[in-house]
Amino acid sequence: MEYTYKEEEQDIVIDIAAEAVPLTEDLERKMDPMGTGFKWYIPPSATTKEHNDAGHEWHIAGHDMQILSTTVQAGETIQTEVGSFMYMSPFMETEVELTLCSKGGCGEGWSRICGGESCVKVFLKNETSEQGYAGLTPNFPAKIVPVKFGTHVQSGEYLIAKGGAIMTQLGDVETGCDCDKNPVTCCCGGLGMCRQKIEGSDGSMAFLAAGGTLVYRMLEAGETVTVDTESIVAFENSVSVGITSNGRCLTCCCGGEGCFSTTLTGPGRVFMQSFSFAKFAASVQQTVMEDRGGDIPDIS
Repeated sequence: MEYTYKEEEQDIVIDIAAEAVPLTEDLERKMDPMGTGFKWYIPPSATTKEHNDAGHEWHIAGHDMQILSTTVQAGETIQTEVGSFMYMSPFMETEVELTLCSKGGCGEGWSRICGGESCVKVFLKNETSEQGYAGLTPNFPAKIVPVKFGTHVQSGEYLIAKGGAIMTQLGDVETGCDCDKNPVTCCCGGLGMCRQKIEGSDGSMAFLAAGGTLVYRMLEAGETVTVDTESIVAFENSVSVGITSNGRCLTCCCGGEGCFSTTLTGPGRVFMQSFSFAKFAASVQQTVMEDRGGDIPDIS
């Protein structure tokens, strides 16, 4: 992740992916002038220098509805999700694995389904002696958020994400299901009992898809923030999920946020989006209904 700010004579660039440069007080004010604690993620432009992680050089192009370009070394394979493929070297091949029918049993497939992903894995394989390349993109209007395990996610921890959040991965990353055993948050927290679990070894990369403007916040131990459930992209498993009432009956029924909002309590990172795919689908559905003057099937 990279932040760029225009000054009179120069650009100020902070590489959040490396997290090697602490923010100065002046930059802190520019990134968060209201003191909310949420940092604004500005997507890297097409001229941004490529990164090198998990044995791959990768680069995110565009300001919105972005493209992830990555190298694929000779003899290597990268795993991605259904619908994210855009282009690749002509000598590379595509394979799929139906995890419900894998030799190790159907457990992985059901775990992926319960976590909000397809039971199908897509592999882009380079079985030649040449270096190849591949281009991947979210399968809905979204930006790409690179998350590095061991840097953005602490060693030994994993991410809990909205279903469908992961787009692709580099290195040793597994997607499955995390079960919320609290009946209150299961029923009223908005994430359900089965939540997407993304875990990986240090140095591996997970690329998430998120819509609108993206922000993240590092919660200190015991620090709590109230959020709209639909705006959550992911958070570290060290973050505790709770609920809070949205007010009296009239507010709950007519306020547009339901009876409860979600609370997140640190320590850990939280990644948020301003315009999730669910909001996008709902707005399109409403527009089509108004144009047609009647009901239409749910497109979400």
